[in-house]
Amino acid sequence: MLGRFASCLVSALALTTTTSAAVPPPQPTRGPLPGVTEQAGNGQVGKGKAAVVADLNGRPIQLTSYGTVNVQAQGNPFALWAWQPDRRRFIKTDYGEVAVSPDGRWTVARLESPREPGKDRLRILDRTTGKSRDVAIQLTEYTPADTENGGTQYPQMRWPRWSPDGQKLLFTVSLARQDDRSAGVLILDLPDFTPRFLKIHKALVTVGGFEWNHDGTRFLVRNGRLGGTTVRLYDLQGKATREYQVRGRPGGDGRGVFSPSGKQFVTACLPLEKAACVWDAVTGKAVTRIPIVAGPRPTTLGWYDEKHLLISTAAGIGIVDLKGRVTETLLKLGRKSQIYPHFSALK
Repeated sequence: MLGRFASCLVSALALTTTTSAAVPPPQPTRGPLPGVTEQAGNGQVGKGKAAVVADLNGRPIQLTSYGTVNVQAQGNPFALWAWQPDRRRFIKTDYGEVAVSPDGRWTVARLESPREPGKDRLRILDRTTGKSRDVAIQLTEYTPADTENGGTQYPQMRWPRWSPDGQKLLFTVSLARQDDRSAGVLILDLPDFTPRFLKIHKALVTVGGFEWNHDGTRFLVRNGRLGGTTVRLYDLQGKATREYQVRGRPGGDGRGVFSPSGKQFVTACLPLEKAACVWDAVTGKAVTRIPIVAGPRPTTLGWYDEKHLLISTAAGIGIVDLKGRVTETLLKLGRKSQIYPHFSALK
């Protein structure tokens, strides 16, 4: 069954073979997004409002996928929709998460096998050739399953994040029973996608996990407990190198936590993620605080370019300057629409 789902997923993500990875893939066009539902107050599910309202081509970010939830669906209510550039539309997939490299060349899909707990499979597609291959990840080789408190809870990997240069892919690893605490990170190095595990125990990974800095020489995560957290940086050997005494969850959407120059970084810094705080990367001091329109969905937050953030707004998701002014809306979303879009960097 896994093979059938994997084949469907690769079919959904495959591109017409191109001669150069330097040509950015076409981006989603203006129009409604399929599969989005809306949870009504009476418990009924209706068609949700979600649409691309701007030309996404020629930008430093890409809309690669989005998740939807339908609580009345049989089986798994969550569905992932991945952008298929050659067919100019989103395709519903059956498994896991999708991460597209910043140069647009590589698509990595995470496939889980319910019959093989503790084992993940990555399907890697090279868009320049159209060829794909699988990489099996046996997580229990790196961190043991939890057999305490009755039953067995196996480690899991989530939230794939490409380094800015597109040469490394990072996953957050945690236990299902302790999904707010990390076991470590798994980094896959190109060109062979060779996995290596770094143990980083009990970092706080709730809404999001580990993220890259601006040049891929460090990764970072929120540390501590809710109500009193810091942001801690690690080198590529897993050694802590710095800790910022700042509030909130690092924003990992768009171009990530750090501005392209690395001079500033951003976190969701108030309870219920009601504000974005920009911090000076040298001093750790606050630069500005921008209100975020809170909603039922996780906050979209990251850098768009050096002077703008990609952020959740009253209309949906837009580009906001450092004074809090919305300069452009990219997605219009209904307030109750069950959608979880993912933007990543694009060179």
